Amino acid sequence: MTGMLASVNSIEEALLALAANVDIIDLKQPALGALGALDTDLVKNIVDAIDGRRPVSATVGDLPMQPEIVYSAVKAMAETGVDYIKIGFFPGGDWQGTIEKLAELPRTINLIAVLFADTQPDFAPIDSLKHIGFKGVMLDTMNKSNGSLTQILTKADIAQFVRLAKDRSMLCGLAGSLKLEDITGLMPYQPDYLGFRGALCLEHNRTAQLGRELIMQIKQAIDDQNLLQSESTENRVLIADDSEINQLILANMLELNGYTVDAAADGAEALQLIGENHYKFALIDINMPVMSGLEMIKILRTQHSPLKVAAISTFVDDHQKIEALTAGFDYCLTRPIDEEQLMALINLR
Repeated sequence: MTGMLASVNSIEEALLALAANVDIIDLKQPALGALGALDTDLVKNIVDAIDGRRPVSATVGDLPMQPEIVYSAVKAMAETGVDYIKIGFFPGGDWQGTIEKLAELPRTINLIAVLFADTQPDFAPIDSLKHIGFKGVMLDTMNKSNGSLTQILTKADIAQFVRLAKDRSMLCGLAGSLKLEDITGLMPYQPDYLGFRGALCLEHNRTAQLGRELIMQIKQAIDDQNLLQSESTENRVLIADDSEINQLILANMLELNGYTVDAAADGAEALQLIGENHYKFALIDINMPVMSGLEMIKILRTQHSPLKVAAISTFVDDHQKIEALTAGFDYCLTRPIDEEQLMALINLR
């Protein structure tokens, strides 16, 4: 499920966002830059007003990447009681030194790194951020006049970013002048939240006041997409097999039982489809070119995917089944597939 983050700059706006049931209330001052910070006294007042009814995040400002400056700002913001602290990783400066300095902070402080899509960000530091305890990463835009995130980064880059975050069990957010029409295109990547400011403001001016109807419109659109994805998961199955005949046999069996089927010709293609869609179940051939089923399931399990997956093969001996189950498959199905057995596995809760 993808949540909605709404950026606010006052107690009044925070309470408006709370009333609209947004998932994360984010505190920043848009008039002071991409991640302009609010005064810590105001942040604490807003935290007190929200009183734990929603998670609250706050930015530390458009700060240069200098270790002591960023460290001190984070420590001061942590004293306000916010749940998450967002740190912008701006171009230039001492990224590595800043990361090392932030490692001195208690792990109880939940840090979120913000990378900027319009600065051709390097995703490599995500590993270092995870290592020192960052709870999440976010993509945003620095120059709001450059357009929305979807206009700046390719689909492949956005998918890669989300995948890197999820592979490391980090929270993942997408933001950057997002509009209502961006929601449908971004939801399939399954980010943990989508962040908004300008689209929630009167005349879509990010420094103007929030509009209740605009907040509700964005929230409803995200809820609708979550519902659609949830419903599609209930009857969507993935088949990966390099044999078109085998694909057709399985697809026909599944479709006659009311399921929607997607098909892949190898493990790499299957992983891509799993990253882009929601599935109730997957049927993966063990022996495929490019990437075998065994290689594919090992990668999928490192991504902590809960998807139920059955291995398909002739399974001439028990050793093959043991190898498949050890690699990460949930079940083994021997060809020719028994329809009743297959339906029982798919519908097993």
